[in-house]
Amino acid sequence: MDYAMENDMSRARQRGSDPVQTLKDNLGVGAAVGAVGFIINYVLMYLFITIDGAETGDEGWKLVGNVLYNAQFVDSELSGGGMSISFNLITDSGSDIASTIPSFVYNLGPIIVLVAVGFFVAQQAQAMDIGSSVAAAVSIVPGTLVLSIVGIFLFEYSEQGASAGPELMMGILFVGILLPAFAGAIGGAIADQV
Repeated sequence: MDYAMENDMSRARQRGSDPVQTLKDNLGVGAAVGAVGFIINYVLMYLFITIDGAETGDEGWKLVGNVLYNAQFVDSELSGGGMSISFNLITDSGSDIASTIPSFVYNLGPIIVLVAVGFFVAQQAQAMDIGSSVAAAVSIVPGTLVLSIVGIFLFEYSEQGASAGPELMMGILFVGILLPAFAGAIGGAIADQV
């Protein structure tokens, strides 16, 4: 009986010691949970904007989407009449956003959600070492990547011959890949320690 238990634990350690295999094994769950994390961040931004009492207009859901990208360090771009300017609704003066809730909370909120999502995936993977925990947590990236690409086009809005939306490359890079990978990895490392 003791031999069987040791053998099972040995297999579990071997399974947990290969971060690449752990990443592959958790891609489906990680992608789904990453997508849920993206949606939670959207809802969080909507909540923050509501608390701030900011005027959102007819297509307020698109404005919330832009704020979601702005909160993750991606500017929005306004194009029209042969000109293009970048802006960030959270950090620019003259915006109602971040009038009640400090701007750093807008930035910190999505990071905390992504850390929690990474933690959750690493816990579900039952990884046996820090490398495998981090690998499992980073599996959230495909879900955030797909929704970040969709969001860039979905959150674009037009008025009076001008259009505005999140910057394409920075949106994919930061919202889809870098922040989820970094924050997810932190969540995975924390999961390994608890």
